[in-house]
Amino acid sequence: MQSTIESQLGSDKRETAPSPTLRDMLKDITIPPRPSSLVDLKLELERAEPRIDRLVAIVNSDVAMSAALLKLANSPWLGMSRRIGNVSEAFNIIGFKRCEHILTEIALRKVLPTDGPALFRFWDVSSKRSQAMGMLAHRVGVDPETAQTMGLFADVGIPLLAQRFTQPSYVETLVEANRSELAFTQVEQERHATDHTVIGSLLARSWGLTQDIANAVKLHHDYDYLKEGATSVVHELIALCLVVEHIIQRFQGLNNHAEWAKGAELAMQTLAISRSDIDNWADELHERFAGDQ
Repeated sequence: MQSTIESQLGSDKRETAPSPTLRDMLKDITIPPRPSSLVDLKLELERAEPRIDRLVAIVNSDVAMSAALLKLANSPWLGMSRRIGNVSEAFNIIGFKRCEHILTEIALRKVLPTDGPALFRFWDVSSKRSQAMGMLAHRVGVDPETAQTMGLFADVGIPLLAQRFTQPSYVETLVEANRSELAFTQVEQERHATDHTVIGSLLARSWGLTQDIANAVKLHHDYDYLKEGATSVVHELIALCLVVEHIIQRFQGLNNHAEWAKGAELAMQTLAISRSDIDNWADELHERFAGDQ
């Protein structure tokens, strides 16, 4: 059953209780439920000894899902020495957790409304960000699975808001927010009384992700948060997300990255890295990006 935003608005970090007007505005935004196939997959993976035949059966019950798993499993990102030919091989060769992540991305693609030219870049960027964060995570002391998942879910609120708000147009809001000197979420809040990080963190919670990931999704445009307290996983995820976004922008020839101008120094301080490190990572990632096209 789909659950409305109204029923899930709660006590996230830095989240205040919504006004009645906001509740009315958001009452018809629905959080897509986690597909039953992912629930079944998670339950099997939590067994002391997951049964490979059961995992294969869950994936093969959806032909589109099994085909997409094999396509992504054979992408240049994974660097397999030989082609993976079936779902059983995918689980055995690339591992349970990586397969679970790939299947989560496939499930999100199926449930999020991302049709239309205005959002054609959404999945390209989301997929690149997720894979790149997973690849770089161990270099800054972050768990790769956590980083990859946060990268995938960071902007999932965008297509939901684009579907909900047509007057004023949320797509026009995105254009403005991407070039504004104001905080990205401030532009969204001023036009729609909510923002994609609020919606994204609610979806992350609904799909059973950790509180660290949900908080990182909620705060990933709040660079002042990087100044607060001792460095935590949430701080590191926010900083790594921004670094990877910057590298993706450079790959696409978009060198004037407004978000990077707002948070670059804080992100580098949080991760204890230099601009030289970022240049080296960019060279490495750009080669991967080019190979995946």
